[in-house]
Amino acid sequence: MRRSRVGTAIAAGVLVCAAGFTALPVLAVANGSTGTGCAVADPADDDGTPSILGPATVGVPELRAWWASTGRGQPERLALDIDDLIALYVTEGDTEGVRGDLAFAQAVLETGGFTNRDTTINNYAGIGHYDTAPAGLAFPDPITGVRAHIQLLKKYAAGNSAPLATPDVAPDAGAAATTWGGLAGTWASSPVYWQSLNAIWQAMTTHAGAAQVPAPAQAASLGCADLLVEVAGGYALPVARRWYDQHPEWFSRPHHDYPAIDLPVPVGTALYAITDGVIVATPTGGRCGTGVVLNGDDHAQYTYCHGRTASTTVRAGDRVRAGQHLLDSASTGNSTGPHLHLAILAAGQQRCPGPLLVAIANQQPIPPAGLPASGCTS
Repeated sequence: MRRSRVGTAIAAGVLVCAAGFTALPVLAVANGSTGTGCAVADPADDDGTPSILGPATVGVPELRAWWASTGRGQPERLALDIDDLIALYVTEGDTEGVRGDLAFAQAVLETGGFTNRDTTINNYAGIGHYDTAPAGLAFPDPITGVRAHIQLLKKYAAGNSAPLATPDVAPDAGAAATTWGGLAGTWASSPVYWQSLNAIWQAMTTHAGAAQVPAPAQAASLGCADLLVEVAGGYALPVARRWYDQHPEWFSRPHHDYPAIDLPVPVGTALYAITDGVIVATPTGGRCGTGVVLNGDDHAQYTYCHGRTASTTVRAGDRVRAGQHLLDSASTGNSTGPHLHLAILAAGQQRCPGPLLVAIANQQPIPPAGLPASGCTS
């Protein structure tokens, strides 16, 4: 992040949304907010580089494999196993709706592969390391260092008032950028900052294999329709808002067997807590496959099934908030293709999730006990 203290004016081209919304296809929790009131900047401001906000497209195993292929091993100055650090970047990024894979690439760039002085103070992004300073800000442990990096990226992209899913440990952003290319001259003084970062990113994606890594979302494709925010009543869609906008029919389709719903999202789609509550189970086998069972504060139970192995970010006993990342989609268990299976149990009966999901999308959630218990099977 080495840059001059000059030139910290807010950069043009930011996608701004009322009430501190995060404009991305991944959830950011915002109590009482709606998906309206956005103003999109002039499209000419887009630089064609990936958006800072969005889901990771390279997973933890692929990032670990790439790092191993570099032959660098465990960095001596890093106070955490490199494999664990990689997992932290992806999970913390998922939690805040920031590209954790690209944030890890940025950390590699900023620290020279975790070999510089900032690494020893758990600062992996050059935070506060201005051109005239010998080192940047110190953080008490690696987790805080990663979290500060992710949160600061979110502040750059969504503003300092953007709601955070975890306690704020990052300084406020002194500039703004919605794309990784926009960090040149704002996060860092180098005018070729993106080119340096992209060289690392391309090495990662090439090693992972082009067939396994979809193209990163470009800022030009993002808009207010991509918003996924918590709405009135403390509920959130279990997948990114854009899936509803693109495929509303998915959210009212009948289930083949009993009151439930199957949303055919691709492998790796982030899945979110539909409401506040406590995790009571995280199955890893059987018909459900990798899943999560959430007892909501609304006295309903929500079961998520067929998630990706080892993607679960919570465990039994954890308290979660509406919109918190729980796991990623896949096709584990009794499944014939990737999808989210969501079941709701309320007042002792299986309920049809479709009406609730549609109501959430329309900002008018309804009590789960009022959902129909029949009429949603084929």
